[in-house]
Amino acid sequence: MATNIPLTGNFKVTCEYKRKGSWAAGWHTGIDLVGDDTIYGTCDGTVTKIGWDNSYGNYITVKAPDGKYHWFCHLSKVTCTEGQKISRTTKIGVMGSTGNSTGKHLHFEIRNSSNKYADNSDPAAYMGIPNKVGDYNSSNYQVDSSSNSSTSNATGELKTLARNTNLRERPTTDSDIIDLYIENTTLYVLEAGVAQANGYTWDKVKIRVTGAEGYMINQNYK
Repeated sequence: MATNIPLTGNFKVTCEYKRKGSWAAGWHTGIDLVGDDTIYGTCDGTVTKIGWDNSYGNYITVKAPDGKYHWFCHLSKVTCTEGQKISRTTKIGVMGSTGNSTGKHLHFEIRNSSNKYADNSDPAAYMGIPNKVGDYNSSNYQVDSSSNSSTSNATGELKTLARNTNLRERPTTDSDIIDLYIENTTLYVLEAGVAQANGYTWDKVKIRVTGAEGYMINQNYK
């Protein structure tokens, strides 16, 4: 399995997309991530440019199949070449703190087909993670390797667990536990408020990563 996330394992979001601030656009045009140093591709695309910018430092741009451009910035090292075809499991660089950076991190940005500054798409939505500062794990956001979209099989409203939560066979704490899912797991609410039991409201849900269906207490979402 692969992800639309350029990092693997545990990682942090340290600055959200569109946070207001002193950037030239007046807002943050990408999302800042901190985790393991190795940077991976986020689509089946083509490396269009490797360069240096006073703000972005060492950067890579990759053209995705939808015509958008994925920017990977502040790198300490680039491990791909211009014109190279990559996938979401290709190692393309190493996280760094080059350019206008206050510490080691990856600035991941998605520009629309114009490839111009401040003409952006939401990178958090593309990765399938909340656009929110916090701790995450890439294993919760896997996608089918034949798909470029983390939401290609989306059904129902997407939610994120605020804490470790049991998926149960029936909407009651007396039911058998199917599995325990950790904080920040994403799921789809197939049927909201299907039952009241044990003092809780229960939803029928589908776990995004595994496709498992069952019931969860709806107070446990962010």
